[in-house]
Amino acid sequence: MHVEGRMFITGRSVLFLLLAAAPVWSQQGNRKGHENMKSIVPADEVPAAPVLPVDQALKTFELAPGFIIEPVAAEPLVDRPVCIDFDPAGRMWVCEMNGYMPDIDGKGEDIPQGRIVVLEDTDHDGSVDKRTVFLDKILLPRALAVFPDGVLFIDQNQLCWIKRDGLQASGDPVVLDPKFAAGGNAEHKPNGLLPNLDNWLYLAKSDKRIRRVAGEWLIEKTSFRGQWGIARDDHGRLYHNSNSTLLNADRTAPDLLDGNPAAKMRVRSTTQLGNNRVWPIRVTPGVNRGYIAKSNGYDSQTLDPETYKLINATAAAGMAIYRGTNFPKTWLGRGIVTESTVQLVKAIAIDESNGKMTGSHPLGEKEFIASTDERFRPVNAYNAPDGSLYVIDFYHGIIQHKTYMTSYLREQTLSRGLDKPGHGLGRIYRIRHSAGQLEQPIDMASLQGRQLVAMLAHANAWHRETAQRVMTARKDPSWVPDLALLTKNQDARTAMHAIWTLEGMGMLTSDHLKSALVSKDPNLRNSALWAVTRLSSPQRQLLAPGLSKLEVSTESIPYLAKALATCNHETSDKALATIMEKHQKIPFVREAAVAGLRGREQEFLASHLEDSKDKTLIAWLENASKAPAKAKINGGLTGADAIAFKRGKALYHGEAACVACHGADGGGLPDLGPPLDGSEWVTGKVEVLAKILLHGMTGPVEVAGETYAPPAAMPGMSFNPAMTDQRLADLASYIRHEWSNTAGMVAPEAITRWRAATTDRSGRPYVAAELKQ
Repeated sequence: MHVEGRMFITGRSVLFLLLAAAPVWSQQGNRKGHENMKSIVPADEVPAAPVLPVDQALKTFELAPGFIIEPVAAEPLVDRPVCIDFDPAGRMWVCEMNGYMPDIDGKGEDIPQGRIVVLEDTDHDGSVDKRTVFLDKILLPRALAVFPDGVLFIDQNQLCWIKRDGLQASGDPVVLDPKFAAGGNAEHKPNGLLPNLDNWLYLAKSDKRIRRVAGEWLIEKTSFRGQWGIARDDHGRLYHNSNSTLLNADRTAPDLLDGNPAAKMRVRSTTQLGNNRVWPIRVTPGVNRGYIAKSNGYDSQTLDPETYKLINATAAAGMAIYRGTNFPKTWLGRGIVTESTVQLVKAIAIDESNGKMTGSHPLGEKEFIASTDERFRPVNAYNAPDGSLYVIDFYHGIIQHKTYMTSYLREQTLSRGLDKPGHGLGRIYRIRHSAGQLEQPIDMASLQGRQLVAMLAHANAWHRETAQRVMTARKDPSWVPDLALLTKNQDARTAMHAIWTLEGMGMLTSDHLKSALVSKDPNLRNSALWAVTRLSSPQRQLLAPGLSKLEVSTESIPYLAKALATCNHETSDKALATIMEKHQKIPFVREAAVAGLRGREQEFLASHLEDSKDKTLIAWLENASKAPAKAKINGGLTGADAIAFKRGKALYHGEAACVACHGADGGGLPDLGPPLDGSEWVTGKVEVLAKILLHGMTGPVEVAGETYAPPAAMPGMSFNPAMTDQRLADLASYIRHEWSNTAGMVAPEAITRWRAATTDRSGRPYVAAELKQ
């Protein structure tokens, strides 16, 4: 359950998507029960919001002590940028989302007018002086990854590939997956294409990952992560967020717990880092629900009633984990998160101790970057080739998509002229520390042999990661001896890059992991154990005897369990059984083991767990071993019921966009929505589910014995004319028959009955106690 989407690039879906265009008096984003939209901010307290030239915009910023902000690119060289990727020469390839909300009604948004452009600093003075349009007429492009021979990108609906000859496109784009970003609106689409340590590209707002092998594209299932923006640390762990949650972290490697979906494990491996408090430096009435205040008759406050500033994030967007060389060392590993609605960029310190990851705000009630310019719209952040941090500024007055635009926000937008101009603006800023040095420009693609291999040991993350990308693309076998030596390097980061470069080249062997597997550095040891799972079966079996005797610290046991499970060797299976019984209370140990046992569950149960009293573990393995080869609709639905199920499935994954908060597997998503799979609120009385769909629900809520408390309520759909009784019945029937659920069908008459019986709710969400009465 989660509050409806609010902001472009950060707005998030719940269980619905408003479809029909609406006049001002009935704006699409309006809710029943929210008739009082009076602004709590006195008009004379709200400053004007004119378009500021870059030199004037720079005067509006406040930064953490010692930091400097300077433009790398600005209009007319860049126009409404949303994301970038650097090529080996350090040039910026930019997605320009020109079609997004050209006016207050979003007219013309369906016209392909986005671009991928290349920005260069040819005289190396720190500022872009050359712009090349690589590809135009793209419908709302939102992600790209640059390869030596082409560019992978995502538009409004598709995953595409286009070949390149230098900075020129070669031929027409090839659609790799026409439905990759199907369903939803501009605020609900996959984005990111982040190259990770393990040579896969990961995304936000998606349960897919992508990799290129021998010229072919592989698209695999992975955990659903985030909403807009995705980042990684030196160890390959992923970071993401939701609009109202600034930063979440995966506590393990991306696929450690994946690989056996039939086991039906519910794994919550994501943790929130820090709270969601923000400290803008200007009044912030231009927030979609800024009218929600106790003085207006509501039970909560969006804005501080004394300062008129946003209290908690509503539009957290793209982020980076700083890993450069320009900032002071105390900043290494800190999260840098953009908040596009209230003109700020947050710094979050990340701590790992006692087996936990936590976050804090090192600047107290100050932000890393904040501006008084209401048009400053930071939407992404990147570690840069020069060791600094780049912040992408969309610089567009309208940040909220028409689907969720309220009458309140419309008035706010028009009153300050934020709807104009509709195009032509955008900035990319460099954030650097005054005491730090900047790295000199280098073309990584021009390096050869040991010069390139040596870059894997560079202090700046961009150099290490770009060298790995170049080497995995070239696959030169002459590099293997030098890479083998680097796997034994005392610097853990260097050794990890050497291991995964070999893996990306297809030349990793068991010998390359032996030194790292016994390293005293837990991160390097974990990375080596993770890499074991990528070896061929014969290579894994060569390591089985040694892995069976390996003694590791607590944080490495889940990685060891996964590695042992994939070895398929008598000695490793015995060691795995011991670990699973001895360390079952250590988070993720059993889950990692089950993930690695795919296809051998029954054999392992019979041979090693006959006397086990771990009912949960046994259930997981038995579920997986009995999984049908081809998925069938639960309960054997046929005829009209099967058709209704399919209509509901399309709603769940498309227009209603329930998947955004509850996940494709129905397992729920951190800080967004509780599980639907196995939920008594779904499979219980039809009356209860109907009321929730019609009027929404707010936490805390207990599901299958576990309490969930999303930060915002799930609004209902009773006010949305597009969601008819038939469609709500289809949606209810689908979630009652999907995953492990096997409840009865829901007839549209049931929705009709409860709609009529609850008209007095006026869109007020239920609390759990009301529905249990």
